[in-house]
Amino acid sequence: MKIFFFIIIFFFLYLSSILNFDRISQDYIFKIESGDNYSNIKDKISKKEISFINLIDFIFFITGKDQNLRIGEYFFQKGENSLQIAFKILFDKVYYRSLYIPEGSKSLDFLSIKQIEKFCRYKNIENCNLDGFFHPNTYKYEFFENFNEVLNRSFNTQLSLLDSLIDQNRDISDYTSMELLIIASIIEKESCKNEMSKVAGVIYNRLAKKMKLQIDSTVIYGIKSFDGNLTKKHLKTDTPYNSYTNKGLPPTPISNPSLEAIQASIFPDDHEYLYFVKKEKCLHEFSTNYQDHLIAVKKYQLGK
Repeated sequence: MKIFFFIIIFFFLYLSSILNFDRISQDYIFKIESGDNYSNIKDKISKKEISFINLIDFIFFITGKDQNLRIGEYFFQKGENSLQIAFKILFDKVYYRSLYIPEGSKSLDFLSIKQIEKFCRYKNIENCNLDGFFHPNTYKYEFFENFNEVLNRSFNTQLSLLDSLIDQNRDISDYTSMELLIIASIIEKESCKNEMSKVAGVIYNRLAKKMKLQIDSTVIYGIKSFDGNLTKKHLKTDTPYNSYTNKGLPPTPISNPSLEAIQASIFPDDHEYLYFVKKEKCLHEFSTNYQDHLIAVKKYQLGK
């Protein structure tokens, strides 16, 4: 029966190459909703000047697909003919929406204020600052899914990864889960994957010595409408996130850290470095004392 079915399909594909089927004039996302039947979807598609001729009706009838339509969205590409469109529905080639959460992003980079507030109500979160709590990845979902549940997959993944890694290193027990997430969020903004553990070591060394972190990315996070130009005035303006004016960690994460950044926060390198300055992309000069750090700043930042 299956062989007979595929023979028929290939026969119709051959016909599509020699017959003049209607073609869609622009990209279009077509939606089949609960309660739609074959007659409904034909009517909907006809509004795009695409008609299903008797040949297509016959395909749906002999396969029983006219009685078993897959709810979902279907992406019809400009230039596709009615038979190609029909086959997408026939073979359940549904279109998935996607939510992309970049590494090092803030929640407002991929969510609206309204979406953030709705999710906080959904999770019963009072202090609605979600930065740090979404695991960076691409999440596929369909139109009928609750968007809060999609966000919750990312939220739960981030916390689950954090807890799992913490369980693997009891030496980090002096820090709470939130503090480790904050450290990871700083590491994400300050380094590439090749130096994350090394940068983590610097952060822990400074915290252990009660030194101010003096990290630019924390300052930037606390600036409203930052224009990309970090000034001396910014460094001197006291905000909860200014690690030049405050000791210890900022009150919340400053980005959504990757798995690698979280790993680095829990498994930092053991060294004596207290300073680092950017030499080039993804590469820093590390120093154990302020004098060497000043030399590195002059060489790599001031060009002296």
